[in-house]
Order: sequence, then C-alpha cells, then structure tokens
Amino acid sequence: MRKNILKPLFIILTAVILFNLNFGNILAATTPQDINQAANDLATGSPIKSPDDIFNILAKILRYVYTIFFITAVIFIIVAAFGFLTARDDPAKIKSARAQLYWAAVAIAIALISVGAAQIIRAFITPTTLT
Repeated sequence: MRKNILKPLFIILTAVILFNLNFGNILAATTPQDINQAANDLATGSPIKSPDDIFNILAKILRYVYTIFFITAVIFIIVAAFGFLTARDDPAKIKSARAQLYWAAVAIAIALISVGAAQIIRAFITPTTLT
C-alpha cells in the first residue's frame, strides 16, 4: 500500500521541484521593466475590461458546471433506481444503490452551490461607491 502512494508522490514532488527551479531561473533573468512590459502586452489583448466582464466569464463557466452536475445527478438517480429494482433483497446491491443516491444528492448540492457562488463572486468583485 505504501509503495502505491510513494511512487506518485515522488513523481509529483520531483516535477514541482524541477518546475520551481526552471521558473526561478526565468524570473532571475528578467528585469522589472520586462515584467511590466509583459503585463502591459498581456492586458492590451485581454477581453476583460471591467469587473462585469470577469463575472460574465465566470457565469458561463458556472452554467456549464451547473448543467454537468445536474446531468450527472440524473444519471446517478436512474442507475440507483435500476439498482433498487434489481436488488432482490441483496444487501450489497441495496447499499450500492443508496450510495449512488447519496452521490446524486452531492452533485445536486454542488450544482446549487455553483449558482450561489456566482452571486457571491459578483458581490466581491463589483466596486461599490460609498456615499
């Protein structure tokens, strides 16, 4: 069991260390003027001009997340219903069907939270004026 965990952990740790070493060399070779110029070049071609643009992009992403999780929940509910119908007093199949219903409820909860998260994010990034 430990060998199964240690090998991927070692690979991930090695990749992170190599990435950090390479990224550190890149940052050491650049000057603040280069970084500012790169930031200006990146901002010039950016489609985001205001906080509303950020919210629109996040809203599109969250709509996809919402749809995917609801479709997943419906599939889990159908599979769980089929599992209940074919269980025939088999405790293992009934337990599996209950677990599928549980995960369907989790998918629905995540979908509903994603809708609420959009409103929370919009409240944080929209500038307010103090009167």
